[in-house]
Amino acid sequence: MAILAGPPPRPPFPSGRYTRSNPLRREAGLRLLTAALPEPLRRVIVTTWRRPSLFNGEQTPLAVQSGLRQRPGEAQLAQATFQTTCVFILTELEVTRRVLEAPLASISRMTRNTLLVAQGAYLRLLFAALVVQLGSIEAALAEFQRLIVGVG
Repeated sequence: MAILAGPPPRPPFPSGRYTRSNPLRREAGLRLLTAALPEPLRRVIVTTWRRPSLFNGEQTPLAVQSGLRQRPGEAQLAQATFQTTCVFILTELEVTRRVLEAPLASISRMTRNTLLVAQGAYLRLLFAALVVQLGSIEAALAEFQRLIVGVG
């Protein structure tokens, strides 16, 4: 019977297996994101965000920021208080996490990669501002780790 009916129909592309998350895609995104970061900060982000996805995209569609949005520059970060810098870091970490975990069909590969590289560069700038405010890399790294765990 099967010979007369021909081969079974192919599943629609993309298959349901990785429409929400793909481990290799996530790993590539983490590498793009952390390429510009200092090694201790890179280690913190990669080990924290290698866990299973926080968002599955089924409850509500993820809101991903535009690559052209305005962010505070170096001069504004130099004048910001410690609490304000922490709010900036939390905001950028949340945006980064959403871009990293965006479902496959919701964002193009080129847009995702561009956003992750820009996020990595801005996270480096925020980390440098935190180092200046706290006076040591170790204290800034501990604070950054506390903030990233708060995001998920």
